[in-house]
Amino acid sequence: MEEEKFSLSGTFQKGKEYVDTQLKLLQLKGLAKGSRIMGSLVLDVVRIVFTLFIVFFCSLALGFYLGEVLESNALGFLLTGVIFFVLVLLIRVFEPSLERIFMNFTIRKVTSKWQGEEDDDIDEDVMDEKIKSSINEEFTENK
Repeated sequence: MEEEKFSLSGTFQKGKEYVDTQLKLLQLKGLAKGSRIMGSLVLDVVRIVFTLFIVFFCSLALGFYLGEVLESNALGFLLTGVIFFVLVLLIRVFEPSLERIFMNFTIRKVTSKWQGEEDDDIDEDVMDEKIKSSINEEFTENK
């Protein structure tokens, strides 16, 4: 069996392949994490739209209910409008603290999606060790 000699061009080729593989892996991880965030954002938008429909129909029901109680639909809807006006004023008064709460919630949600693992079966430390050991084996073979 012929013993292989150290090849500088072979080492550079393996190094280039390693860097290319790492770049592709980084791109795929970025794509996976970005798609998780986008999927989460789409679901949040759908949830908000449905919540707005619920608020709209509950407001109509409240307006008609108060209209029956006050024996005037106009007064019922006026009172419903006043309730929403008071809610808007309360939001305006507590705006800085509410803004901070929603900012923190959004940051936590996005970072949890960003830091979450896409594939729980693959442990990165084990993969790094396998890659390092295979590089060391090839390096010792090329000596």
